[in-house]
Amino acid sequence: MTSRVGERGQITIEKAIREQLAIYAGDEAVQRVENGRIVIEIVPGRHTRSLAGALAADVQRQPQDETWETLRQAAWETPDPDRGPPDPDRDPA
Repeated sequence: MTSRVGERGQITIEKAIREQLAIYAGDEAVQRVENGRIVIEIVPGRHTRSLAGALAADVQRQPQDETWETLRQAAWETPDPDRGPPDPDRDPA
């Protein structure tokens, strides 16, 4: 595959190469010369999609009162899937 260098020094990376190497718009191209050849390394761009709502399915409830004591009690009452239900005889403080 060949590409022609444009007036401003730009080239186009062929679609098949972009797909094979997972190169997307917004990625950065780091260029250097090695042994008389240009080497271009692609660095993925910053994450731009929002993660808001990603855990919405896992959130069971939200306390109305957000004081420290209320949040601590709500956390204590929420079962830990790795440890089982909380011990009702143990004081959370």
